[in-house]
Amino acid sequence: MSVRIVTDSTCDLSQELIEEYRITVLPLYVSLGDKSYQDGQNITSEQIFSYVKESGNLPKTAAVSVADYMDCFTKMREEEPDAEIVCITISSKISSCFQNAVQAANEFTHIYAVDSLNLSTGLGQVVVTA
Repeated sequence: MSVRIVTDSTCDLSQELIEEYRITVLPLYVSLGDKSYQDGQNITSEQIFSYVKESGNLPKTAAVSVADYMDCFTKMREEEPDAEIVCITISSKISSCFQNAVQAANEFTHIYAVDSLNLSTGLGQVVVTA
């Protein structure tokens, strides 16, 4: 039996750690003006910082959706049917990622959502420890 870890892009883990521990990272959504991006997928931190500096506007973010979690969990279940999947999210006190992960996990067996009660490096530490 294997254990797979899923988290969100606020974890700030290096690509090396993500690959070493086979962590699946789902992107939050970032809106800059009228354009929406997926964090770490089609926009970088540098681009976000540049936008803020140039426009004076802060980006808006949106949680990983229930559909995104469902797609991820379905794919992981197909790849490793016997795996235990643990999804560790950014704190439920600042995002709805945890609630969305719980809703999606409830559609499967052996998939567990965990509220890290952290963000950024704190979340990353919880993920690596797991």
